[in-house]
Amino acid sequence: MTARMKRIASDWEQIKKDFTGHPNIFVTPIGEEPPEKYHITYFVNGIYLLPDGRIETLARHEVEIILHSDYPRYKPICKILTPIWHPNFRDGQICIGDIWGAGESLSDIIINIGNMIQYKSWNSYSPLSAEAAQWAMENKHLFPVGNVELYIADYASAKDTVEIDLFDDDDKIIVEEPVAENSVNTDSVADTATAAQTENIPAPDTFIEKSDGNDFEITAEELAGIEFVPSAQRMQTVAHGGTVKGRKINFKTILVKGLLWAFIGAFVGFGVSELTDDTLTGEVAAANISGHSELVEYYEYSTKANDVVNKIDAEFRKWCFQNDIDPENENAFAAWIRSEDVSPTTEAYIDDYIDYKKNANEALYDAYVNHYEDYDEFIDALNIVTRIYTAIWSAVIALFIGLFLGLGEGIFYGSIGKAFKYAGIGAGISLVLGSISGYLAQWMYTEMLTDDPADITAAFVRGLGWAIMGLGIGVAVGLIKPEKKRMLFCAIGGLSGGFVGGFLFNYVFDIIPNDVTARAVAIIIMGLLIGLGVGLLEQFAKQAWLKVIRGEFEGKEYLVFAGTTSIGNNGKNTIVLFKDKLVGPHHCYIKLEGSKYVLYDCGTPMGTVVNGRRTARHILRHGDAIAIGNSVLVFNTK
Repeated sequence: MTARMKRIASDWEQIKKDFTGHPNIFVTPIGEEPPEKYHITYFVNGIYLLPDGRIETLARHEVEIILHSDYPRYKPICKILTPIWHPNFRDGQICIGDIWGAGESLSDIIINIGNMIQYKSWNSYSPLSAEAAQWAMENKHLFPVGNVELYIADYASAKDTVEIDLFDDDDKIIVEEPVAENSVNTDSVADTATAAQTENIPAPDTFIEKSDGNDFEITAEELAGIEFVPSAQRMQTVAHGGTVKGRKINFKTILVKGLLWAFIGAFVGFGVSELTDDTLTGEVAAANISGHSELVEYYEYSTKANDVVNKIDAEFRKWCFQNDIDPENENAFAAWIRSEDVSPTTEAYIDDYIDYKKNANEALYDAYVNHYEDYDEFIDALNIVTRIYTAIWSAVIALFIGLFLGLGEGIFYGSIGKAFKYAGIGAGISLVLGSISGYLAQWMYTEMLTDDPADITAAFVRGLGWAIMGLGIGVAVGLIKPEKKRMLFCAIGGLSGGFVGGFLFNYVFDIIPNDVTARAVAIIIMGLLIGLGVGLLEQFAKQAWLKVIRGEFEGKEYLVFAGTTSIGNNGKNTIVLFKDKLVGPHHCYIKLEGSKYVLYDCGTPMGTVVNGRRTARHILRHGDAIAIGNSVLVFNTK
């Protein structure tokens, strides 16, 4: 075995002695033994800089140590994987030059890095980060930020002395002279002062010795201009959006789970319904589906006539705008037709309209004479076609709103597989319930309205019809995760959103006279209100949830469901923290046992930490802070 491998093997044996069972340092070897790479987790206080300039504390730090091919001749490569604000840390690098020597073991390095994180030791004169060094010298009274003693007597006394020669760049043996524990090398101080001037960092006039009893107890005056919050308090305070209360509404969750995806679904659904009006969602398709093919010719000519009417209306409104005339004036259209401003193209549109309308009336008369025995049967057939048309149209709108709300549900929890599953559930159920509700809505609209209803009556009846469609969508979203209370609140959200959207339709049409545009606006409003209703009412329905206060998904809330809620970076989990490489595939899970929520760790190397303590099983209480990888989640109950 080479000298290098002997040293690496000696380091490994010493690390096992020193850190097995250590309460604040967890060392995980990577690769074959003896390992040449280590992952170290420190549970001590350190600090980092927020983008707004505030200083924040962090109680969990991840470090990686690599024993390269030139180790131990040269110091190992040390990297920090979590944010830190320190003179000797920058962009993931750790400067251990001042703590590296011939007699320094890897265990010593691990302990010294932990002390550096706590600001028990730091060097501001040869820093990696000049900005942090400047700040550190101006705020020495804040240190140490942690007072955890990382050397444990029982383990430290068992350490073996490691003796191995180290070589300089000229392959000469480095001989280190012993230095008294509390002595100060004046030459070194002079050199570092010169280095400070080179870095434009003022050297201190005196060195203030910290007492051993310092436990970060400082006065408000000393903290003037600096917001510095201890870790335990930070997890529940305004630094992360305020104390999480049982009935607090998380509008970010409502936005990303409800509003955003419902808007996309409504927009896409409307676009598809308009694009397929001649083939799938129009009255022609409805006549064929309902078995009244004799009416197809009538609806074909009626559709063409309506298209031409829209073109004529656009020309008319353009003329009104150019001549400052109110298009709603009952005499305006006649004045335009008689004017010399009517273009040959518009005259052709008018001729086409007359022809299409004439052909439609003839086709309708032929259908009545040749296929129906009496007028009532004929009217019933027309009503059935209209209801089928509305059912198809409603089904398409509901399908896409349900599809995208289901897709958003899966993406919110971080699982692509579940996103497709929930999208399929939402789309399938919404399609069925949307078609039924659309048929019933049209039946209600025709049965409850007179020939000339008041505006408020028409708006109310249309609102009732759309409410049924919204109810179907809400139920579909609730069935994605069928819990009684959640289903009830989703249904109420869809019902209320649909009603408001339908009620506003006529008023939107008054503002936007174009039928297609008005319908688009009303459908999008309905979709947004359904998303808002579903998301908002789900907030009231939640019994237990996790709020992320640190990590990639900061600010998000995840519901904790009855049964088992699993957490990991594998897509099969209920909550997927897929961006966090420190989270295991199946990291931990929360199980409802009777009336208690119990957290279980799945035996992951990184472990699960609750309120600063590593745990295998923990009965959760409101406000418990759970550290999983680089994320911290707070458990909440009503």
